[in-house]
Amino acid sequence: MKDTKLKQLLISMKAAKKYIGSLSSTQKSALEKGWDVEHAYYSSALEGSNLDRKEFEELAMKVS
Repeated sequence: MKDTKLKQLLISMKAAKKYIGSLSSTQKSALEKGWDVEHAYYSSALEGSNLDRKEFEELAMKVS
């Protein structure tokens, strides 16, 4: 069963790499900004921030 899950993970990873590779530089930049906001949100939540997700996304829009 572990082999099947690992194979599924590798197939998904290859598909994701192919998809990301097909994006334009503008699309990649937008995707990376989204990942940065996502990472910052979860990091701040782990540190005890009381901001909800909507407030955090609004702050991120003001910064960018």
